This record gives sequence, structure tokens and C-alpha cells, in this order.
Amino acid sequence: MKQSLCIITSNTEVMPGVNLMWLEAPDAAAIAQPGQFITVCCGNLVLRRPFSIHQVDSTRVALLFAIKGKGTFWLSRRQVGEKIDVLGPLGRGFNIESSSRNLLLVAGGIGIAPLAFLVQRASLRHLIILIHGASAAKELYPSSSLPLTLRFSLPSGERKERNSPTPLPDSVQFVPVTEDGSVGRKGLVTDVLPDFLDWADRVYACGPISMYEVMSNMLLPAERNKLKMRKCQVSLEVRMGCGIGACYGCTITTRKGLKQVCRDGPVFELGDILWEEVVI
Repeated sequence: MKQSLCIITSNTEVMPGVNLMWLEAPDAAAIAQPGQFITVCCGNLVLRRPFSIHQVDSTRVALLFAIKGKGTFWLSRRQVGEKIDVLGPLGRGFNIESSSRNLLLVAGGIGIAPLAFLVQRASLRHLIILIHGASAAKELYPSSSLPLTLRFSLPSGERKERNSPTPLPDSVQFVPVTEDGSVGRKGLVTDVLPDFLDWADRVYACGPISMYEVMSNMLLPAERNKLKMRKCQVSLEVRMGCGIGACYGCTITTRKGLKQVCRDGPVFELGDILWEEVVI
């Protein structure tokens, strides 16, 4: 964990209300693991804002974030060359067991942010199916399997090879799901999830609490499915105060006692969390 002033090398709206920002952060890029996050000091706001690490290259870290409040709006207005105060990498990331070969990734909306980093690190040694759900086609993560009009675009003056996200490898099977049926399967990611569970050695997910609750209810009741539940890791997003485990503001109740999302997570085993007690 290190606090640094990082130079913004790119900050572009790549989907409606979603920005991709690249930061020159060599120390963080060298040690970051999929599932970890950083916190950013956003203007005059008292609390730092947490952001999943979306991708890295040799010296830089990328953030993919939805503009939802004062902090993310402030961040979306920063210009290339400006410096922002960054702390991290923080938290515990995803764990891939050496025996796992088939990885099933499940992303709900902006939950694609940390999973793209997992794809970046794991695709050379593992088979990956990535399910991404969104309200409509324009909110889906770009993939070679999608029409050109639905892929990330950058202003013509920017260096695309450095500022674009690393594209999903062709070896990754991308399964788009849209609520309006405009692209891919119609419905929610939890509607298509059962089709791939028998294939997967390990499941990794990031999305809203409602998605996790459905996944939990889907997998827990039947005795034969409990093994699959133990093999599912999720990235949990809750309100954080300090981001380093000092304030206890992100404490949740698990079957193993009280845990802090910022220090013990944000990645947990799905079956360990008492979802009815999680407060966003």
C-alpha cells in the first residue's frame, strides 16, 4: 500500500455515463492483483472514493467507473496531465486454485471493472467464459463478438493503443445478456448462469447485491449444489470510510464472524456472507 500523486494519461467517456481513466502509477501497477482496489481523494470531499483496478500495463493502472455522485463526477472532469491522490493497491483480491482450469466470470453492469483485470491475468492459463449483463447493448463491455458500434471508442486525437483497455482475448467466450434483448440473451445474468455451472471449476462474480442474493438462493438450497457454492468468489461493494480497516465503517456479518470489506475483502466466498444483513 502506497500513497502517490498519479498523473492522468487518459480520461474518456467510453460508455454512457462510464469513464475509462488511465493513471501513471508504476508502484501500484507492479504489485496489483485482480480484485484489489485503490482509493482516490476527490477534490474537497472528506472521504476518499474506492475504485476497482480495471487493468494494468507496465507502469499504469486503469479505472473503469460509473458517474453516480459528487466524487465520480469530479473524477470524470479531470484532464490529462493533472495529478490525483491515490492510495493502494488495497484489499484482498481473487484467488485461483492451481487445480482450476475452467473459470466462469459473472459481471452485472459496472461489475465488469475488476473482472476484466482477472481476464487479463488468467486467460493464458485458463479457459474463461465471461457473462456480462446490462440494461441495453450500449452498456455492454466491448468484445470482438459485438458489432463495431458497441466497442469502446476514443477521440481521434488520443493514442488508442495506449489509452484503450486491453481487449478481451479471442480465447474468452463472451456471453452478453441484456434486459431489453437488444444484444445476446434477454434477461439477467442469473437467468443464464445455470447453463454454465456444470462446466465451471470456479466462479467469480461482481455486481449488485440483488445479483448475489439470487445466486445464493439458487445455489444453497440443494445439497448437491453446495460444492459449487463453496467455489464461488464475489467482489463486494459497500460504503467505505477509510479504506484501510481503521474506521470499521464497512463491517459486514459473515459465517466466520465480523469482517471488514476493505481489509478482509473486497473478495469473499459467496456462501460465507449473510446477505440479509449486508447494508449498502
